Amino acid sequence: MNSGSQEEPPTVYLDVDGVVTTVGYQRRVGKDRLNPAQVALVASLVREFDARVVVSSTWRVEDCRPALIEAGLPETCFHSDWRTAILPTSRDAKTGAMLPAEQAGRGNEINEHATRNRITDYLVLDDVEVGPVHAARHVRPVAEFGLSEADGVLARSLLAEMEDLRRPRGLEKIHTPRT
Repeated sequence: MNSGSQEEPPTVYLDVDGVVTTVGYQRRVGKDRLNPAQVALVASLVREFDARVVVSSTWRVEDCRPALIEAGLPETCFHSDWRTAILPTSRDAKTGAMLPAEQAGRGNEINEHATRNRITDYLVLDDVEVGPVHAARHVRPVAEFGLSEADGVLARSLLAEMEDLRRPRGLEKIHTPRT
């Protein structure tokens, strides 16, 4: 998974709707309200692995970082290039409006960002399909509920694997039999 710098922390490509706010939570408290419990799960991952967050959600159209920080993400967790680009294929050709995530080619946006920023270690937290190129790095919660315990275990496992691959390897002691 890693061919980049040993020094770079992993990146978490974060969708908002369906991950840190859920259909069920919004039904109870109102549209566009972030679920503190879900934000806390992501914040825990970010802190544990010193990860950098890149917003890949439609929330990136506006600067959503203050809302995410207020909800509990660490203030310093954002990647210097904190959001994926809105590619021409992400907008409706007739109206210019953002397409729904399922149609916008979010996987292409993530790929473009990762390539442009030379990011090799990343995790995608998104409730929609992001394509086969990201399959081994994608944790896909159910939009109604957000990240489950199993999703958290999978995310930690994937990030730990990246961490292990970044760790410098010592020279193995060579065993030579005595004659």
